Amino acid sequence: MSAVLKVQVASKFSRASAQYLKHANVQKRSAEILLSGMNKNYGAMLDLGAGPMQHHSTLSTKSDTLVALDLSQSMLNQGPQGAYKVCADMDNLPFLANSFDCIFSNFAMQWSGDLPKLLTKLHGILKSGGRAHLSIVVDGSLREIATAWQGVDEHCHVNKFIDFESLLAAARAAGFGIRSVSKRCLVDMFDTPKAAMKSVKNIGANQLNSTENRRGLVGKKSYQTLLDSYPIADGCAHVSYEVAFLELTK
Repeated sequence: MSAVLKVQVASKFSRASAQYLKHANVQKRSAEILLSGMNKNYGAMLDLGAGPMQHHSTLSTKSDTLVALDLSQSMLNQGPQGAYKVCADMDNLPFLANSFDCIFSNFAMQWSGDLPKLLTKLHGILKSGGRAHLSIVVDGSLREIATAWQGVDEHCHVNKFIDFESLLAAARAAGFGIRSVSKRCLVDMFDTPKAAMKSVKNIGANQLNSTENRRGLVGKKSYQTLLDSYPIADGCAHVSYEVAFLELTK
């Protein structure tokens, strides 16, 4: 991901910061799954892609020192005063090697410009014996939105995510041991296609992660075609996220 796109991602998430928690339903379910697998306490912990720091209280009970990192300062400003906050790009981590006993990251690492390289960096900042608890959006996500766009034109209008097997290979190549791994499809349901499309914008995730996918604004006719092409299941417009859950060890 280019520097320009990184700025745009930060801007989208900053604009969504005030309403993020209201709409981040799938992210909440993902965090519950991730947190349920954290059955030990750690010394220093990094919350990578912390957003509005909604997990700060829970993670604080599982660590002696908690550091929250996010690309958006507006997101971090939603968190408690006095917490350790670092506004930085996850692809340029400002930490020394062997700094953390644990890394927690929920629904964030898919925004990395180079996920395999990021995994290598995370391995480096973990202490020996440390663990990483990660949930990462993978290939197959937002398929309903992709289907809807196919009714408008032949271009790709949704983000491309790493496939599950490539993610596991990248984790191993980074030096991690895989203690546990699973993949689940988490689905958000809406009354209308318009609400489904808006849901992605409401959490700041409508920024495309590649210039190859970027297209201009659509007119009213094309937008109506987009909505008419949205697949409906059981009377609802679904938004599906394929999510990998990993517990990695160093």
